[in-house]
Amino acid sequence: MADNLNGNDGHASNRVSPSLNGDVRTLKVERALAELRRGRAIHIQGSGPGMLVTALETTTPEYIDRLVGLKAGPVLLAITGQRALALGLAGSPDQPWVLHPAQPVQFAELAAVAGLAPRPAMTAIDLDSLAVAPCNPEVVAGLQLAKHGRLMPALCTVAVDRASISDDILAITTADIDYFERPRVDDLEWVSDARVPLSGHENCRLVLFRDVRDGTEHVAVLVGQIDQSEPVPVRVHSACLTGDLLGSLRCDCGDQLRNAVDQLGAAGGGILLYLAQEGRGIGLANKLRAYHLQDGGLDTLDADQALGFRSDERSFAVAALMLQKLGVTRIQLLTNNPSKFRQLQDAGIEVVARQSLTGAVNEHNARYIKAKLERAGHLPGDA
Repeated sequence: MADNLNGNDGHASNRVSPSLNGDVRTLKVERALAELRRGRAIHIQGSGPGMLVTALETTTPEYIDRLVGLKAGPVLLAITGQRALALGLAGSPDQPWVLHPAQPVQFAELAAVAGLAPRPAMTAIDLDSLAVAPCNPEVVAGLQLAKHGRLMPALCTVAVDRASISDDILAITTADIDYFERPRVDDLEWVSDARVPLSGHENCRLVLFRDVRDGTEHVAVLVGQIDQSEPVPVRVHSACLTGDLLGSLRCDCGDQLRNAVDQLGAAGGGILLYLAQEGRGIGLANKLRAYHLQDGGLDTLDADQALGFRSDERSFAVAALMLQKLGVTRIQLLTNNPSKFRQLQDAGIEVVARQSLTGAVNEHNARYIKAKLERAGHLPGDA
């Protein structure tokens, strides 16, 4: 009998037609995300050997022992090119790597190399003892999936044929993941809307959109009277729990949010798109990890890259989809971030003008704002 890694009895239950639950490829990736978040393995098949992968963040030492027990091949650690560079390994930030320790190591040491345990007291693997090789496409797809799940992009992987593992291991392909990553208009549903008076701007309406691929919810705030005969003022704002809700002084996000609403109101009307993209797309848990590294001396970009992320993991394609659902295609964009400008243009939104947006500078966020201006290409009046 095939090894039963995920713990059920291996018997398949009665199944209904997969078409009942919608697009089969999307459904498989949704389930794969849930498996990774729960610390279980999935099998990814591409043009090369199939790979069994599990997210290091959510797995356990006992689970890795079970992977070793499969006796299918060595259990390797996969990290992104950004993390490899942070460790001082040769290579490009665009090239993910698999690391093969020369001898068995403890789970805590794997965690340290992956960036999950950056505290100085944590013993790390001797990097000189590692055999380093480029990731195959299946593992690259797995790292992208981990990012989509807001997990650290670090995987334990083992090459194993699909036929040698039990049916309870979810199997997907690199083509499934590639399809999932490409947003489509019909992925976004207009779920609900209501009048929500805001302080100082009582004529406001909120529209909630849901991405049917993974259930992520984004909100459009319609401020004042929207006049579509002219370019509509629009602010694209990524959610920031610490700044928007708690008033954190480490960033200027809360100021930007409130100033944007005021500017939209002063213009007579406009749209604020509030996107579920905490921490430039890495999620709250990873943002707090990055804060820990910033307290140790790294700036905001280097901290994200030390965790294995790009300096900005966001896609603003969903913002373009929201505008299209609202019937808006010509806008005046409130931003000093050229990437937002370019991405919306590339997605079919005509950005006819740009308006700067400022936030207060203080002793806690000055280095953060400086890094965005000098290293991320943001324009003065950072947004």
